[in-house]
Amino acid sequence: MVVKEKKPDKTNVFEGCDAKQKADLERVVSEYDILFQETKGLPPKREIVLDIHLQQDAPFPNIGMYRLSALENAEIKKQVQELLEKGFVRLSTSPCRSPIVLVRKKDGSWKMCIDYRALNKITIKNHYPLPRIDDLLDQLKEVIYFSKLDLHSGYHHVKVAEQDAWKTTFETKQGMYEWLVMPFGLTNALATFMRVMNDVLRPFIDDFVLYI
Repeated sequence: MVVKEKKPDKTNVFEGCDAKQKADLERVVSEYDILFQETKGLPPKREIVLDIHLQQDAPFPNIGMYRLSALENAEIKKQVQELLEKGFVRLSTSPCRSPIVLVRKKDGSWKMCIDYRALNKITIKNHYPLPRIDDLLDQLKEVIYFSKLDLHSGYHHVKVAEQDAWKTTFETKQGMYEWLVMPFGLTNALATFMRVMNDVLRPFIDDFVLYI
């Protein structure tokens, strides 16, 4: 499975298609239009959430903001406001805080990243088992056609455990905020996401879905 964070774009579906294929795809896209809409609000209640268990007696990370330009601070303010409107973050009074880093993307836009290295250092690791690559390759020996799921902001479809949200706090010039959905950059985020995908796709694993 390939998971990328990008804005949903209907036009990408039709690239390289002939007229008949495009017509068929337009019908499918129209029927499932909800899949191409921006995600807002919290994901549905699931058994699996992101738990953040810290090492006993470890000091909480409390790192101030990095030096940022006026342009970068304006971009952060804009992106945080979008997250607030979607319901993904809320104001925080946490004793923890982690700084923000802005990274340029290929299209020239900015990606807001939280530097969770200090938090990750004191987080107890989730050792979710990885599949054996040789077993996966054995299952593919006679396969001709392949498909992939390209999820929009896949991590944001997983909730942070309510009791652990304060640990994800990041600081801006407008105040401190904590995540209600799983952010990128946390040490156990990938393992948690793999668990969710396996839970959702379990009825189809070894049928037309490989163990992820």
